[in-house]
Amino acid sequence: MTTAERTARLWLRAYPRRWRYAYGEDLVGTLLDLAGPDARTVRVRDGVSVVRAGWSLRWREHPPLLPWLGYRFFEMRLPARYRYWVMDDLLDRFYTARMAAVGFVTVAALFLILSAAIPSLRSVLIPDSWDLPIMFGLTVVLLAVLQPRVAPRRVWRRQISTWLPRELRPRAERWKADVELAQYRAALRADGEAGPAGGGAHV
Repeated sequence: MTTAERTARLWLRAYPRRWRYAYGEDLVGTLLDLAGPDARTVRVRDGVSVVRAGWSLRWREHPPLLPWLGYRFFEMRLPARYRYWVMDDLLDRFYTARMAAVGFVTVAALFLILSAAIPSLRSVLIPDSWDLPIMFGLTVVLLAVLQPRVAPRRVWRRQISTWLPRELRPRAERWKADVELAQYRAALRADGEAGPAGGGAHV
């Protein structure tokens, strides 16, 4: 892979995961064509245009604030029109880190609100030492490293379906997803060949 291609793929990360999977190669080829055969990198103005378009797409597909808060904090089910956004969110490798960050910010905001409302609790909720926040942060990081797919597996079953994609399965069970997907595609082909009446294709 050339430096220009790596640069193009880096700009391409502005788009959602499934969009990159479906159309990424075409856009990479376009960026390389615009850069020219001898270019060492993608032109900055082309990369900025890709970032602007990618984030515009993410913004249009993102759920509104209140449904998003319900989904993020309470794992509430989002409407069907946000199904693809949920899939991208759960399959992203940083899902656990985002959830940890949201939880950390929520706890910190709650402590600040309570300490402002009840001054007598300030010394308890906001200690002089950073030991408690550091311990909490290390615990979150440790859980994210040891169990990176437990939470997204649970949310996927609730939001999408009981069938888990390969990325969300334990390493020892990922081969099962490949087998199940191949069997499902074979069944679809068999149904298509059988025809609507199940008695063979009619010419």
